[in-house]
Amino acid sequence: MTDFTPATRPTEHGSEEPLLDSFLREAIPEVKLALGDLIDRDNSRAIPDKYVKLLPLTTLVVTLRPDAAQAVAPMAAELESDLTDSVMRHGSLYDRDYRVRLKEAGQKGAPLFRVSVQAAGQPDPEPIVAAPPPPPPPAPREDATEFAARRDSAPAAPPVAETLFAGRSPEFVDPDATRVEGIAPSRPEPAAPKAAPDFPAGRYELVAEEDDGTELERFPITQAITTVGRQTENPALRSDIQLSNSDRVSRRQLAIVYAHRDGRAGFDVYNLGLNAIHVGEREVSGANAGKGPLNLDGMEPHSLFVEPGQAIRVGGHGPIIRIRGTGGAKGADEPVEVKVVPEPEDDPDKTQFG
Repeated sequence: MTDFTPATRPTEHGSEEPLLDSFLREAIPEVKLALGDLIDRDNSRAIPDKYVKLLPLTTLVVTLRPDAAQAVAPMAAELESDLTDSVMRHGSLYDRDYRVRLKEAGQKGAPLFRVSVQAAGQPDPEPIVAAPPPPPPPAPREDATEFAARRDSAPAAPPVAETLFAGRSPEFVDPDATRVEGIAPSRPEPAAPKAAPDFPAGRYELVAEEDDGTELERFPITQAITTVGRQTENPALRSDIQLSNSDRVSRRQLAIVYAHRDGRAGFDVYNLGLNAIHVGEREVSGANAGKGPLNLDGMEPHSLFVEPGQAIRVGGHGPIIRIRGTGGAKGADEPVEVKVVPEPEDDPDKTQFG
């Protein structure tokens, strides 16, 4: 149990930072520390080695204050997966398996979060779901006196001869004409991510593997820009490639974009999900990009360049994903050399305009 309160930062508009942002930044590290301490206490008494492996999977429950629970409700499953990865790594010090489940506290005066061990045989807590929005307030009713006064003070309608079109025919208004005055400009759509222009359709495929290299699934990569995630029914988060039995993968975990680096073909891999990804010794944190149109502007800190055949591990326990060349021929995973056509040099003697 803790009275920790995440610090908030003012936004550029002077308003207070959303609770979700401050909770993820300030409180999640404290939650992980509390879970680690709980695991240490759970293993403080000596257990013979031959009995350790007989212990069942232990569930740790993180009970959140109602406002914090509602703030994380849209991403509760991803947050549980990230915390489970953390406690699995810590539990491996004792050869124990742990998982995390989130729970909403039943009263507003509860602390921000509380961690506990679920008693054996008890059912899992109910998943956190977002509360429905409150109904709009009813429109104020106007009494008869106010209505009569407003009716009597309204100006009389002008005679027909004094209307706007008196003495001339109404002008034709083109329904397709561009409107400028009085119309608020529409918000521009996010810029589409750019890929190298010569994507070879049918050249690459994505393979999901177990730790020992056993192939689980194989998907063709048919587009220069492809999203990868776990299966979902939500169209706003559905990926182009959906992996089966991948609870630790976000519904939209990766965006792979065909690219060239130093004359070699490969893919820029963007981590859109919650869990970090690992390629060799490199680790890329998740951007937690959420739903909506794919927009990779400013996502460079959450991306890296991957050549065909390199293993991409999602989270601390997989799965492992590889982008492979198709055809099964030897060397299919070798990076393809590409010819980069240089931009034409600017002619200093050409006629200048403007």
